Amino acid sequence: MDRARLLPLQLPPASSINGYNGNIKGKVSFVKRLALGFIVLVGFGLLYVPAYHSAQRQISGLGETMSPVRSVGGAHYLASVAQLHGWGYNTTRDTCTYIRPENVTTILDPKYICSETPSPYLLIVVCSAVRNVNARLAIRNTWGNKSHLDATYNSSVRLVFLLGQSDNDTLNSFVMDEGHLYNDIIQESFHDTYNNLTLKSVMLLKWAVANCDKLTFLMKTDDDMFINVPALVKALKGRSKVNGTLTGALICNARPITDPKNKWYTPKYMYSERTYPNYLSGTGYVMSLDVAHQLYKAALSTPVLHLEDVYVTGLCAKRAGVRPVNHYGFSYVPRKVDVCALRETITAHKINPSTMHNIWNKLNDSAVMGQVCPSRSVPSATKKTPVTGRFGKNIGLFLLRSRLLSNRCV
Repeated sequence: MDRARLLPLQLPPASSINGYNGNIKGKVSFVKRLALGFIVLVGFGLLYVPAYHSAQRQISGLGETMSPVRSVGGAHYLASVAQLHGWGYNTTRDTCTYIRPENVTTILDPKYICSETPSPYLLIVVCSAVRNVNARLAIRNTWGNKSHLDATYNSSVRLVFLLGQSDNDTLNSFVMDEGHLYNDIIQESFHDTYNNLTLKSVMLLKWAVANCDKLTFLMKTDDDMFINVPALVKALKGRSKVNGTLTGALICNARPITDPKNKWYTPKYMYSERTYPNYLSGTGYVMSLDVAHQLYKAALSTPVLHLEDVYVTGLCAKRAGVRPVNHYGFSYVPRKVDVCALRETITAHKINPSTMHNIWNKLNDSAVMGQVCPSRSVPSATKKTPVTGRFGKNIGLFLLRSRLLSNRCV
């Protein structure tokens, strides 16, 4: 037998064996740590993903953010909402910050509007956008014509336009020239945007209260409205009392719109109640001077809500203890250009400059105005108007009236 096979096997030195075992233990320890770290990361991931998707499900549109924790009825919740442009949840809604009641904020101030004799019985303030020069010209040439108002009402009915500022200096310069030419523009120092209409309306109250202390009635309207001034003056003269007047097209039981894509979207952080208080459509409403004082005072302590009609004639009126009242002559629904209907109308909505001239010409045409109109009953705030044909040509009117009836006032 080969001698070499009979020799005992040579074992490696002890130091070599210990080193080998240490390497094995180190590798095992490293693998354990790596596995533990992986398990921890997976755990965090499992917790994060459901929370992330839960938050994202309620968010839509741009400018999305998490609202701060709020308390409603004693319960705290974290709501995920789309912020309103210009009025994020962290934007101050302190009215005084923007209105600055102790300061004169007027950039362009028409002269002698309320200081001439006789003092105005009615001041109509038309809220207009900086760019809407054609709409202002149409009003000046039709129902708001100064010469016509002065001759008809002995200067007791006057009209001014209220504007904010544009971020375009050229447009602001044009407004300045227009104001000097016509002496009928009030321009205030705030950015003139749709979501700042509340600031515009409170500026209206501020200016009227400061400059028209002998005024009887104040009207707020827009530059896409036709105002039947004779019908308006007749209605005001027929009131049994002046003080406490706040009248227009009354809207009741309206609910905030929660769709961020809607023009009238109202996030919960701006208004959390289920319904708005009763309010008047911002297309046109009239108040007595004492009510203007009360609404202005209430506005200075009421957080801003971007919907100006809800804010001024709803929230501020409620705080001031003033009740808005419906008048059938006011409407925010587009009306048919019909002379007989327009005779009883005080406001007509969504009127472009061309239609405004058309209405004006018809109402001042003696032949047209001489025609006999069928008698009409005064519409009731709760009376449902009959509609002919469910699928006929009046289906659009039916749907519109159905929507309006859902906000009927009792």
